[in-house]
Amino acid sequence: MFELLLITDPSAPRGLVGSVAAALDGQPPGRLAVQLRAKAPASARVRTTPTPPASEAPEPPARLLALARDLRSLTRNAGIPLLINGSLSLAEEVCADGVHLPELGPSPAEARARLGAGAIIGVSCHAPARLALAAEGGASFATLSPVYPSPGKGEPLGLARFAAWTGEAKLPVFALGGVTAAHALELRRAGASGLAVISAVFGAPDPARAVRALLEAWDHLPAT
Repeated sequence: MFELLLITDPSAPRGLVGSVAAALDGQPPGRLAVQLRAKAPASARVRTTPTPPASEAPEPPARLLALARDLRSLTRNAGIPLLINGSLSLAEEVCADGVHLPELGPSPAEARARLGAGAIIGVSCHAPARLALAAEGGASFATLSPVYPSPGKGEPLGLARFAAWTGEAKLPVFALGGVTAAHALELRRAGASGLAVISAVFGAPDPARAVRALLEAWDHLPAT
């Protein structure tokens, strides 16, 4: 399992694909994954009701499909997994390595049935009960957020709650929400299996350097 999940930022100065290319420059495979998260027209956003049969599912919007194809090519060449945010049909269309599901979206079991046993299935979680459901459904990992203050994301969990909930979880948990390299050590000690970031990388002047700083901070766990 990778240790750093890079969630794309459509507003990044270099553009979505350019920012990911910059972040992946010189990075070794095996430690990173990229999650395509991009704004789509309202008609194409993830449903909060059961997903319709494939024959009734809307086609991915052309712009989003183009982004996904560009990222699929980029990540494949870099040897890094690509996850698609929410859309099973888009993940199928571009042969992504998996998906990241919202709490009220398709179930992990449904995603695995459509994408295959080897697919990487992530789930967004904000409470212990959701972590339990994700594990029972066969998810590969969950993100738990927001750990720290993050604009527009509500009250942060704080490190103590994050540690308590992660300690009860039956699947790997990635910390999300306000995460920076300065938090890596305390999050790993609190039980995080990895870090999920947006602005810490895509808001940085040098995305590749920001990635290296996050991985170096994650690795710096003193012996006990």
